[in-house]
Amino acid sequence: MSDLSVSVLFSSYNGASRRLRHTLDSLVRQELPHDRWELIAVDNNSNDGTFELLETYSDKLPITILQQRKPGKSGALNMALDRVKGDLIVFTDDDVRAEPNWLKAIVDCAAAHPSYGVFGGRIVPEWEKEPKDRFIEWIPMGSTFAIVDDTQSGPCDPTKVWGPNTIVRRELLGTSVRYREDIGPLPGKIFAMGEDAEIIIRLAANGAKSYRCAEAVVHHWIPASSVTEDWVQKRGERLGYGMPALFPDEVPGGVRLSGVPLPTWIESAQWAFRAAMLYLLPRSKKRFWAIWKYYYMRGYRAGIRRYVSQTMTQ
Repeated sequence: MSDLSVSVLFSSYNGASRRLRHTLDSLVRQELPHDRWELIAVDNNSNDGTFELLETYSDKLPITILQQRKPGKSGALNMALDRVKGDLIVFTDDDVRAEPNWLKAIVDCAAAHPSYGVFGGRIVPEWEKEPKDRFIEWIPMGSTFAIVDDTQSGPCDPTKVWGPNTIVRRELLGTSVRYREDIGPLPGKIFAMGEDAEIIIRLAANGAKSYRCAEAVVHHWIPASSVTEDWVQKRGERLGYGMPALFPDEVPGGVRLSGVPLPTWIESAQWAFRAAMLYLLPRSKKRFWAIWKYYYMRGYRAGIRRYVSQTMTQ
């Protein structure tokens, strides 16, 4: 086994009320010895006993517990990044269940492929209630539920490395590469998805190569409340809101109306018309996607107003 050390990071907002205990229990069962890794867990302004729950694991895990009062996952992770010691930084969530060999597989993969700086493990769904509705076959599982269930290891596109199982060599981050705090989950409001993708895209632009380690597996909890057409369609708005932040060069130029390029208004109107025409018809893949795109474009317009200045699109 390689002598690479690991720092596991996650932020938790009211995790004690959800699945945090399951995540921590799965980390207790890791095969990698405690002297080879550390856990930095950030209580991000919780009000449900998250900090107290984390403290109960102090004698079971090599854990450092931080508190970030400012809401926002990205800021909480930046606080954790200032404390890491490991050679490999592993980003995950507070609602996963890691396989016992997860960290060992990550270390072995990184040691075997020294020319790669970014690694993405396999993320499989852990359904609260197994979906039987056919619409689940229509949706993009990655952007909707952060699922990457590819069983083949090998070089991969950096956009296929997803948040709950993201690994970066620490030297690539240094003391300056950090999450953008204007992207990522915030309680009680629409937020731009893609904080994990954004930092990986930046690293890739600087030459970092990405590799998929299919042997490193986490199970991502998906509550039954998220497995509805309405929830998935409205999630498209968050995705659209974040796209101008991730890909500002793809925002059309030219004339703007109310801060939004004319071509974007035209595309939005087309999808709004399709959604309205299909809304009262029986459920179908075409109907589902028209409504999804309506919400996506609504988020995309708002994202342009926030993240892309008019001078960038001239």
